[in-house]
Amino acid sequence: MGGIAIAQEQSAFVHYHVNPVLINPAAAGYAEEHQILLHARNQWSGFPGAPKTYALSYQGPFGKTFGLGANVYSENIASVNRFRVALNYAFRYELDKLKVGFGFSTEFSQMKLDNEVFSDPNYDSGDVIIEDGVSGLNNFDATLGFYGLHNDQTFFGIAFPNIIMARLDGNPTGGNDNPEGYYLFNMGHRFKSSQYGFVLEPSLLLRKARNVPFQADINLKGYFLEDKLIGGVSYRGGSRGAFGILVGSKLTNFAFYYSFDVSFQEFQQYSNGAHEITIAVNLPQREKKAPALQKESN
Repeated sequence: MGGIAIAQEQSAFVHYHVNPVLINPAAAGYAEEHQILLHARNQWSGFPGAPKTYALSYQGPFGKTFGLGANVYSENIASVNRFRVALNYAFRYELDKLKVGFGFSTEFSQMKLDNEVFSDPNYDSGDVIIEDGVSGLNNFDATLGFYGLHNDQTFFGIAFPNIIMARLDGNPTGGNDNPEGYYLFNMGHRFKSSQYGFVLEPSLLLRKARNVPFQADINLKGYFLEDKLIGGVSYRGGSRGAFGILVGSKLTNFAFYYSFDVSFQEFQQYSNGAHEITIAVNLPQREKKAPALQKESN
C-alpha cells in the first residue's frame, strides 16, 4: 500500500438544514433553545465497507449574544475509522429585525486503520505509513463562520473550513491543497401561507470542501399541520449528483427526520442509496420567576 486515503474533512450529512451548526459554527444558539441532536448516515447502503457516520451534537444560547455548541463524530469507511470532537463558539447581535453573528470552531480528530490491514496480502511488512495509520494520526483544525437571520424568515451564512489543518505530531498533513478557497455558503427563505396553513422553505448550499468536488444543493422543504408533518426534496448538482427526499415530524420538544437519496453515478447500481436519520430533543427553558414582593414593615 502506498498511502492512506484521507476522507473529506466535512461530514457528508444532508440534514444541515435541520441542524445548520453541522456546516456553520456561527449558527450555534440561533434556535434560542437548547437542543440535543443525534445524526446517523449510511452512505451506499448494502455495499461492503460503505461509509457510516454518526454524530451527537448540542447547541444552545447563553444570554442574548452568546451561543455554544459541541459535536462528536464517529466515521467508518472500510478499514478507516475517524473520531472527531468539535467545539463551537458564536457571538450574535440584533439590529432591528436582523440577527447577525460570527463564530468559530476548534476541532480535534484522530484517524486510525483497523489492525486487520496487517493481514491484507497487499501489506508490506515495515510499511511506516500503514503502521502510523494503525497507531492513529491526530489532527487539529478550525472553522470560521458568519450567519444571519432576517425577520425570522430569511437565513444566510458562509463558513470557511480547514483554516489550520495541523498534524499534532508536527508532520505535514500530506495534502497538496491550499486551505484557502474552501467554503460552504447557504441561504434560504421561509414563505408562510396563513390562508392554507403551511410553510415552504427553499434553500441553496454551495460547497467547496477539502478532497470533495464542488457541489451545489437545491432544497425545498415544506411544513404542514403546524409542523406535525414535514416533507422535502433535494437535488445535488456537480460530479456527485444526487436526488433525495425528506420526511419528518415535530412534537412539543421532539423532532424526527428521515431522508433517502440516490446518486446519479454508475456506482449507484451497486448500492441501495443513502439513508440518514436525525433525532432532535429540545430542552425546556426554565421560566423566570418574578421577584418576590417585599412585605412592608409595619
